[in-house]
Amino acid sequence: MKLHNYDATWRHFLPRQSGYEGPVPQDMAELTPDHPMIAYRKQHLARYLAALVTKPYDGKMVAYLDTVGKMHTPKAGAKEINVPLVQMNALLGFVADALTSTILGLGLERGKEVRTLRAISKLLWLQNDFINRHYRDAAVHEAAA
Repeated sequence: MKLHNYDATWRHFLPRQSGYEGPVPQDMAELTPDHPMIAYRKQHLARYLAALVTKPYDGKMVAYLDTVGKMHTPKAGAKEINVPLVQMNALLGFVADALTSTILGLGLERGKEVRTLRAISKLLWLQNDFINRHYRDAAVHEAAA
């Protein structure tokens, strides 16, 4: 994990994540890649990745994808959680790369591999739209205030 090498990214992992009950680091020097709060965040990311490839794509899943876009802005829950859009885009790039790498490593028949990659690409563009919508809405709300 290279995120800890960059203060611009790493500082967004400092606030307590909703649901995390363990110790919270007081500053970035205490926030190490093996800190329990980072392990908790990695578990959430793993559940998100699993949901993308195992859950049925119904109204409940669409609402989940929308919540993923919303939860990283102050609009959903903790006001101190406000991950800049550039970091969210980087996260989505990581997710796209992880899924692509996994699919390419499955040894699927070429046609199935291409269809699967195209489907994942479309899914991630939808996720990107949900994410961007909430950032746009937050910006409009701030401008009106």
